[in-house]
Amino acid sequence: MTGTPPFQALPQLLPPAGNPDRWPWLRRLRGLDRLDVEPWLEAVEAGWLVPDTDLLGSLEDRLDGPAAARLLAWWLAEPAADPALLAVIGRLRHPRCRVLLRQALEGASTGAGRTELLLPLLGHQRDPEDFAYLRQRALAPLPLVQRRAALEGLAVGLAAWPAVPLRQALCTLVGDLDLALAATAVDLLARLPAGREALDGLDRDRLAPELAQRVERRLAGGAIMTLTQRA
Repeated sequence: MTGTPPFQALPQLLPPAGNPDRWPWLRRLRGLDRLDVEPWLEAVEAGWLVPDTDLLGSLEDRLDGPAAARLLAWWLAEPAADPALLAVIGRLRHPRCRVLLRQALEGASTGAGRTELLLPLLGHQRDPEDFAYLRQRALAPLPLVQRRAALEGLAVGLAAWPAVPLRQALCTLVGDLDLALAATAVDLLARLPAGREALDGLDRDRLAPELAQRVERRLAGGAIMTLTQRA
């Protein structure tokens, strides 16, 4: 009797999407003690393998910063690349990722809908040099979806930014006409070392009632809410 052939973790052997063997194959891939991701990266870069979300989910624990940068470069070069892939690609920090993100955001061909996807990732890189860029985007008269994405970028890198300019920017945003932006700014101020003093110094009579109440809750020690949660 012949034994079961050894599992070969090669990209050319990956069952296609929709094949019932694909999920068991990916489970075996994920369970390997060792895996060389270089053939997978090369296959993606060569254009004959699309890194679907299930595949990246199986590879994500093997990826390091340089690998993430290579995948990000691929994603940025593919106009139809799935935005869901950024949940894996964008979770790692690397100087090359930061450079790619700045180049894409400052270029004229970022692509419709991509700016708001990339701004939070730039904040995740936590490079202090990006603070002024994110602050400008959050405060500028841009589409709200972009301003909110820039503020999310400030939120995910909160501890990396210069304290005084950050506090000033958030205080300005508390007075924004967009209540979602203003509410997020209140929550972020409450997370700063000197944020409570800044909140206490706000003129609540000039704020919308629901926003003034939010300030009072934060001063009273209420739970800090994340960007995706609204009171």
